[in-house]
Amino acid sequence: MPLISSHTCSHRLLTACVALCTVLYASAQGDSLLQQTLGNVNVRGHRVRSHLDTPVQGVTAIGMALMDDMPRILGNADPLHYAQMLPGVQTNSEYDAGLYIAGCDIQHNMVGINGIPIYNAAHMLGFFSVFNATHFSQMQLSKTQAGAASPNRLGGQIDMITADTLARHTSADLSVGPMSSQATLRMPLWSDAAITLSARAAYLNLLYSPWLHIDEMLLRYGFDDLNMTFQWQPDADNQVTADFYWGQDRVRLDDDLYALTSRLTWQNAMAALHWIRRLDCAEWQQSLYMSHYGNDFTLSEDNLNVTLPSRITTAGYRLNYIDSHWHTGVDAAWHSIQPQQPDTKGFLTIKTRPQPRQQAVEASLFADYTATIAPRLQLTAGLRATCFHNDGFTHWSADPSATLTYDAGTAGTLRLSATQRHQYLCRTGFSQSGLPTEFWIAADRDNHPQRCTSIALGYELFLCSKMVRIEAEAYYKQLYNQVEYSGNVYDFLYDEYDLDNILLRGNGHNYGVNLIAEKRKGRLTGWLSYAYGRARRRFDDSRHQGWYPANHERPHEWNAVATYRLDRHWSFGATVVLASGQPYTSPRQFYLMASNIVTEFGQHNANRLKPYCRADVSVSYDFSRKGRRRSGLNLSVYNVLMHNNDLFHRLKIYNNAFANKPFRFALPFMPSLNYYCAL
Repeated sequence: MPLISSHTCSHRLLTACVALCTVLYASAQGDSLLQQTLGNVNVRGHRVRSHLDTPVQGVTAIGMALMDDMPRILGNADPLHYAQMLPGVQTNSEYDAGLYIAGCDIQHNMVGINGIPIYNAAHMLGFFSVFNATHFSQMQLSKTQAGAASPNRLGGQIDMITADTLARHTSADLSVGPMSSQATLRMPLWSDAAITLSARAAYLNLLYSPWLHIDEMLLRYGFDDLNMTFQWQPDADNQVTADFYWGQDRVRLDDDLYALTSRLTWQNAMAALHWIRRLDCAEWQQSLYMSHYGNDFTLSEDNLNVTLPSRITTAGYRLNYIDSHWHTGVDAAWHSIQPQQPDTKGFLTIKTRPQPRQQAVEASLFADYTATIAPRLQLTAGLRATCFHNDGFTHWSADPSATLTYDAGTAGTLRLSATQRHQYLCRTGFSQSGLPTEFWIAADRDNHPQRCTSIALGYELFLCSKMVRIEAEAYYKQLYNQVEYSGNVYDFLYDEYDLDNILLRGNGHNYGVNLIAEKRKGRLTGWLSYAYGRARRRFDDSRHQGWYPANHERPHEWNAVATYRLDRHWSFGATVVLASGQPYTSPRQFYLMASNIVTEFGQHNANRLKPYCRADVSVSYDFSRKGRRRSGLNLSVYNVLMHNNDLFHRLKIYNNAFANKPFRFALPFMPSLNYYCAL
């Protein structure tokens, strides 16, 4: 069993919709038209308040109106946080900002705005994504890449969608909380154009600084982000949209005991231009875009300085043609990637193998065809052909997909899908603890493209006049050419850094069952869900013998989300999470050698943390509410039961003795009082 050395410096830094009914009666007989005037007609029904929708099969859309009544953790109702409350999306713990969909790793998912990718879409601690909810109309979630038009990713897709209609009147949303504030302004520019502007800023240090300690290190943190969407509709057949996003995070950790300072700055930027051209029976969609991400990590201690910069920039063009049967198009992208390049200065000068900047080109042609092959039975078949080139390495792929949908009317809808997909960009790194110290690399001769073959069976049923929706899904994914980072932060200090020697390559498979029951109408709305899932990996390495659970695997997950509207003033929201503990590797023995802790570990990921349990509650009081206009206060409590959840295990000196104990979140619970206003 190999020995792994540890240093004293710490690295665990981690709508609602209202239905309008119209009754018309007309009949024709011969050349004459029989007209009849109806008397007063009363149409009764339950008010639709569902925040979940299925615009197309296999896609779940969450309306951003849900955020109005849900707990606003530290002043922020994050849409990705509520995506994690859906079955098949991994329940996260504190210090973890990742998204794990259907057992896949973070890198396997595409997260974006109107179809444009955003890399490392998270702020610190896992409470904040880079998305200001009030800027968007809905969030669409696909748990698998079922169609040929889906991007070259093995996992799911989360897409933030802006409103597709022009703002006819000036309106605004404002939320002010103890840690962050955000505002959105929508206004018409002229008769056929409008703009939406959003801004958000965090000032965690002002009120929470006495409690901001992670592993006895003082934390200083802040972030800002901006969104802009410009819409122009010169006529009924054309729409031009320009999207812009920019965000930056700043983190500093000070450890006076060891005179250690850590600084981490990361930044996202995205700009896109979309043009939609509508024809009589078809639609053309074109997008030209650029997306950039970069981070700079610096660790300073006495006469030692370590930096770990990395970058990725993507520029691309996308064309879609959609009619009643065909969805065809082109995806073309150029990637400029700087993998993690450590640099050490001071009393330790470690030789590192240079990591040259990668210049890669990715081009795809795709086509989906939908046809009715029997009464109530529909088939969608597709093919995605891709050419990827990077530094003399060229790879061709042809990925088929097929979906069968059977509509049994009141008996429900059954869907069977199968697909194959390749992924040419890989994200890896030594930490997934809410900090984007992970970095991107492109496929090459040594790192072959990742590949996935998957199959999924889903069933959807509406009951009680569509007041209740039930959905069940089973899936299986076979993964090839998977990559895992086997090193840690100390590799840059005590050994010669070589990325090729740190990356492990192997295979894996995911399988599971997802269940959800949703109450869609009435004063009380929400859902209950359960997910059973396994994510297994196997790598050719002496420390990873046989099949073992992936680091993020939680076999069992229960989630509950509820909102209750008492009257025109009071509303309540609550979420409950109960999930299996994540796996970890327990040390067999450890001892001190030359002021370092030397550890012998047992079987990889053979142990599990205690089950994760958390309840969040929210109470909102509207001072006034008239249509969309409202203002009031929201009181939220994160982890109201004050359950101590184990986040990971660590070796540390406790009472002058070494011990391997669980690490927990710095605060047992977090209250938040926010003022909100919609004008």
